[in-house]
Amino acid sequence: MLTLTLGGVTQVFAATKFADVASYQPDDVVFFKSLATDQVAGVVVKLTQGSSDGDNYINPKAANQIKSAKTAGLKVSLYHFAKYSGSKDAKDEADFFASAAKKYGLGTDTVMVDDVEDASLTSPKADTTTFQAELARLGYHNQVTYSMASWFWANKLPLNYPIWVANYGASMPQVDNAAAWQYTSNYEGKSIDMSYDFTGIFTEKSTSANPSTPPVQQAPSSKTVTVKYVPGYGIALWLGLGAEREFSGRRLQDGTSWKTFGEAVIDHAYWYNLGGNQWMQASYTSQPNGQFGLTQPGTVTATASTQLYNGLSKPVATRQLGAGTSWAVHGAAQWNGGTWYNLGGNQWINGSTVK
Repeated sequence: MLTLTLGGVTQVFAATKFADVASYQPDDVVFFKSLATDQVAGVVVKLTQGSSDGDNYINPKAANQIKSAKTAGLKVSLYHFAKYSGSKDAKDEADFFASAAKKYGLGTDTVMVDDVEDASLTSPKADTTTFQAELARLGYHNQVTYSMASWFWANKLPLNYPIWVANYGASMPQVDNAAAWQYTSNYEGKSIDMSYDFTGIFTEKSTSANPSTPPVQQAPSSKTVTVKYVPGYGIALWLGLGAEREFSGRRLQDGTSWKTFGEAVIDHAYWYNLGGNQWMQASYTSQPNGQFGLTQPGTVTATASTQLYNGLSKPVATRQLGAGTSWAVHGAAQWNGGTWYNLGGNQWINGSTVK
């Protein structure tokens, strides 16, 4: 467990660790198996730097590092070290990164990280936006922006994708809504970068309804919703539900359509899940009253001794509720094929254990 104090509130995260490697680290299976513990579940491999007509660098160990990490059971993501200067450079580097990923057998569902930290970058915010737009055009929507905390503080980078923050010698990332935190460059004295994954982006392997991936935009259907807001503006994408939710830093534009993985009703207001702990308010969509038939009862009664959980996307068992005890319901959620009831705050109980 990782305990952080954010905004004066202490929060406990069931954070899993992941490493990142380059040509400085080994590429054999033994090395990666030594990392593959129940707390280190992923690795981000440096793949490229610059573009084909620039640095033209591909990590010479990348192929073996990818293969060995997969053999060790780790989730593999990739990163590109940005050197761009201007829109054309940014597009060329995105093309170079995508081409190399394809060459080494990584699909478009791979987490693709833009490492934006080089002091020579003249317009990192604009060029990073261009780089990411080009990657998205090529089919890579699972993107992350990496940099040191000071660059995020200085507003040097866009926030249109999840952020991975490097901040050593601190007790927290110190950047709001960080999806991951690189907290050391010398993990266990081995000269390895190590990070905490708060959202599962780097450590949870994808499924067709994997909650850890960014929201999936698509054409409208019976299980998608379309944002109905003010033309030219967007609605907030939230992390969490109810009073404990936090703004993710992203907005979903009017007229865009999004795949939903579940829904919740909190204090009789509907919300849609767009993956992981990401939620949008249903009242600003084409389906303001839900589409899964979910209702919120006033109370529930435990049919047997029942487990109470903290959290919904990554539930952590807290205490047992006695058989026959009744509880006021503050919300309900259709989640992973089942119904869950909120008993206040971030406390949830499985609907199959109550009546």
